[in-house]
Amino acid sequence: MTDQTNPSANAPMAATPVIKERRSISIVWLVPLVALVIGGWLAYKAVTEKGPVINVSFQSANGLEAGKTKVKFKDVEVGVVQDIEIYNDLSHVIVKIEMHKGARPYLTEKTSFWVVRARIAAGQVTGLGTLLGGAYIGIEPSTEGVFTEQYVGLEKPPIVTGQTEGRRFTLNAPRLGSLNPGSPIYFRQIQVGQVVDFKLDEEGNNVGVDIFIESPYHRFVRQNSRFWVASGLDLQLSANGLRVDTESIVSLMIGGIAFTTFSEEKQMPEAAERSQFKLYETLDQARDDRYTQKIEFYIEFADSVRGLSIGAPVEFRGFQIGTVTDLELKADFEKLAFSTMVRISIERQRLSLPEEMEEDQTKRFMRMVDGGLRAQLKTGNLLTGQLFVDFEYRQDTTAAVPGRYKDLLVLPSVPSTSQELMTDVSSFMKKLNRLPLEKIGHDLQSSIAGIDQLVNSTEMRKTVHSLERILAEVQAIATTSNTETLPAFNASLAEIQTLLRNMEGWVSADAPLYDDLRNTLEELAKAARSINELADMLERHPEALIQGKQSEARP
Repeated sequence: MTDQTNPSANAPMAATPVIKERRSISIVWLVPLVALVIGGWLAYKAVTEKGPVINVSFQSANGLEAGKTKVKFKDVEVGVVQDIEIYNDLSHVIVKIEMHKGARPYLTEKTSFWVVRARIAAGQVTGLGTLLGGAYIGIEPSTEGVFTEQYVGLEKPPIVTGQTEGRRFTLNAPRLGSLNPGSPIYFRQIQVGQVVDFKLDEEGNNVGVDIFIESPYHRFVRQNSRFWVASGLDLQLSANGLRVDTESIVSLMIGGIAFTTFSEEKQMPEAAERSQFKLYETLDQARDDRYTQKIEFYIEFADSVRGLSIGAPVEFRGFQIGTVTDLELKADFEKLAFSTMVRISIERQRLSLPEEMEEDQTKRFMRMVDGGLRAQLKTGNLLTGQLFVDFEYRQDTTAAVPGRYKDLLVLPSVPSTSQELMTDVSSFMKKLNRLPLEKIGHDLQSSIAGIDQLVNSTEMRKTVHSLERILAEVQAIATTSNTETLPAFNASLAEIQTLLRNMEGWVSADAPLYDDLRNTLEELAKAARSINELADMLERHPEALIQGKQSEARP
């Protein structure tokens, strides 16, 4: 019997596997790890490179948008608006701005912010680029002062920034006139600067005008330079006539200031930064201010001073030596006497008077009065009727004792030219009234009648015929005369005959001479009647010689 064996029994035994666990990082986790690293780096970079955040208050947020409006300096972006909020009291808005990191050293208390928009002001057009790109916030950085995060924005862009070279000056004036920030400043009709700002002083008596003169023109501003208003059209209608001055078309529209240093004065050093000057109303005032030494007097006028105003010139032999500073009425109610006290200021340098004490000056003018110095009102311009005070030496005046009024010397005066004219007219009318004008007219008419009788009389005609007979007899005698004297004698006879014919023509009733003589005598009679009527009218209305004849009111 065959043994059957199990094949599995003879097979070798299999080894038991040993399972070991191995730990490793999956590649899937690399992606978030890399993202985490990058995010951390970006966060670190954002934190380290983040610029300061500041708050700027404006009256309005017109044209500003959060996340879009940029902050620019010289057209370079240096920040962006993050948020816009309304302040609690609703008075203004707060604009939160994130500035670039490098801007921190320039964010001091002296830094300024403003909104740049399209603007037309003071003859300038700015911000046209914002019409397409939108408004943005401008900045004027400054390193002066300490860092701050709170600012009050300017409502208008600054006229002059800290980057512009030049100098600032202050002008003091009693009133502002037509000046505004941006008004031009001229030197020899060249624009060299602008008006920056203005403000009242603490007392409210004067206006301080802050101006800026650009480099290199600021070196022309000397310590004795003078500034005056050159605004618009300077139209002056005074005793000197009509005068028109203007610096340019721009100043004609928006005003301006001009300055210079007069050549006749000593050239002084350049004016320092923030120097103060007086602002004059006109060029004449600026020029006349060099006459600082003045003497004041009063002049008493008995006649009307209509047409005389404050600022009217005071002249001596055609040269202006001063101005009228005040007018007041002096009344004596007991005597019912009225006069006008005119206060004048005389520039002593114009008269080349030496520097003296007040008593010496008074004595000097008293000697001048003793020599015949008198004041008189004269018409400076017939068109305007403006008067001025004129001083002249007159020899036809009586001695005068200068008085005093309000502690000032009163200089004597003589009647004005119009008053003198009225006096002369009155004297003429008195003489005219004494003439026998009616008798003269009657005599002329009688003379005309006598001439008519003479011309038409038969005696005149007989005389002419007798002369003709004599001429005939003379001619007969001439035929028997010496032949040598005959030509000359005949010539004389011819002239006599011509004369007789002319006389006959003159004395005839229709002769031109007779008509001319008659017309002349008639015109003389009419003139005599007219003079008589004129004399009567002027005696009743002497003022008509100046004012003209007024129409009489009808009953």
